[in-house]
Amino acid sequence: MILSNITVPLLGIVDTAVIGHLGSAHYLAGIALGSTVISILFWLAGFLRMSTTGLVAQAYGKNDLTQLAALLKRSLLLATSVALLLILLSPLIKHAIAYLSAANSDVLNEAYRYFSIRIYSAPAALCNLVLLGWMLGVHYGRGPFYLLLVTNITNIVLDIYFVVYLDWAVAGAAWASLIADYIALVFALLLVVQLAKKHGISLAVANWLSVEKMAALLSLNRDIFIRSL
Repeated sequence: MILSNITVPLLGIVDTAVIGHLGSAHYLAGIALGSTVISILFWLAGFLRMSTTGLVAQAYGKNDLTQLAALLKRSLLLATSVALLLILLSPLIKHAIAYLSAANSDVLNEAYRYFSIRIYSAPAALCNLVLLGWMLGVHYGRGPFYLLLVTNITNIVLDIYFVVYLDWAVAGAAWASLIADYIALVFALLLVVQLAKKHGISLAVANWLSVEKMAALLSLNRDIFIRSL
């Protein structure tokens, strides 16, 4: 669980480290501000992983294969919905960055540039939280390690290519993290499909989109979110 909590902050740290070699203070300050905001937003969505882990662990203990598949789909739908909400609210969040920070215009422009690109990784980052939670729920503890490895190796390679070789500066670092998140999502989905086959779980389960079940899931995630604040 510790590994699953540090993936997003590590992306920001790597981005900041690579940008730091450009020798421009406003680049460094801008990406530090932008990545901090992204890290906070995605950390606040950690309730997705916690709720998924708990519910999946219960279903796994009961050997309820249908429920394991249904929980995966419902949680992914919730994660995608939250991610789209964050994207829709991103203009307001950008205004909040300016209001709450004392940064100058050069720093804010770079922070906006990073944030405006990186926020579109929200669907991948939040769905990855669900997939990590599902893997932990079925006792696949190596999943977070593999995902952390794939995400950060991809990010490091792309950071060097986009920032150093293509000279995309802050935008390059943001694109590197965004692409790394989506590559990690594909990798995590492949892991989950393999685990489902191993446990005899059919992911083509019907009647998973129940209003009653979704309401219960929303209620649980709301409670965990409030507790996390």
